[in-house]
Amino acid sequence: MQKKHLYLYLLACIIAAGCGKADAVFFQDKSTVVKADRAGWTATASSEETTCETATAGLVLDGKTATYWSSQGCPTVLPYPHSITVDMKKAINLVTIDIIARQNDANGMTKFKLEGSNDGTAWTILRDNLAFVPTTRTAQSYPVPSSATWRYLRVTALAGPIQKAFLSEIDVYTTK
Repeated sequence: MQKKHLYLYLLACIIAAGCGKADAVFFQDKSTVVKADRAGWTATASSEETTCETATAGLVLDGKTATYWSSQGCPTVLPYPHSITVDMKKAINLVTIDIIARQNDANGMTKFKLEGSNDGTAWTILRDNLAFVPTTRTAQSYPVPSSATWRYLRVTALAGPIQKAFLSEIDVYTTK
């Protein structure tokens, strides 16, 4: 089937499904997107490690893979879920989320979800039950529905080999 006919076929399938338009578009090709400027962004977390080490939420935005956020692990380890929320300061069209694992510990989260919000209170699940490989030291990419804009992005760790969760960096890609 020729590319032109494939697009027409897909459009016909979408219209036949009754919605008349695509509810979401997933971008796999990063040539159509740009990394969002994280200047001024802030991050908060459901918990963070500040007693036995400094592993605060804001470290996922510092551009350094040697630093990381960790959920509380000292003096008491808190159980899953653990979440980290990025305030992008304005609503942007999310296309792909890149997450980098902690570089010196392979015991991080293995399952998580992504959510978006415009007020930091009401959340919409963008992707759920996603697999994460904590032994991968490079960015792992997760396309999200691009049919809406969001000011806040929340990553919620759901499971892992230990009760702590940690991440090195979170990057957001948006449309050019």
